[in-house]
Amino acid sequence: MSLIRPSERLARLACHGQCRPDPERRVHHDRLLQVESDPDAMVDLFETAVTWAELEYSPQTTIPPHEWLDFAERHRWHDADRMLWIFGLATDMALRGASAAGREPAVLGLAAGSGICPTLDPVEPRRHLRVAGA
Repeated sequence: MSLIRPSERLARLACHGQCRPDPERRVHHDRLLQVESDPDAMVDLFETAVTWAELEYSPQTTIPPHEWLDFAERHRWHDADRMLWIFGLATDMALRGASAAGREPAVLGLAAGSGICPTLDPVEPRRHLRVAGA
């Protein structure tokens, strides 16, 4: 009798027959599948999103943010709308961070300012401020 790790079981349940991630990306793929059921996996997703522009993630072992929405759409979830929302937010965060850091994201997707959190116009500072006691 072979032992099946929970991530393997989850991958079998959530992946359709055409989902065959590269062997190098399998660990990250399976971790992303756990986002729906494991709070730590969701924190990992958002940590990756927030630090994407600051840290060097290996493209051979990590599914990049511009592929996260496609990933969410290709897999089966208990609550598909919620998972699209979660992956959409994470994608938006990661790609906005890349744009703010001066790196052009490969695919803008929802991070172009018209997505989940549109960019607001800058507020004009007040020009005539009075200093107390003056």
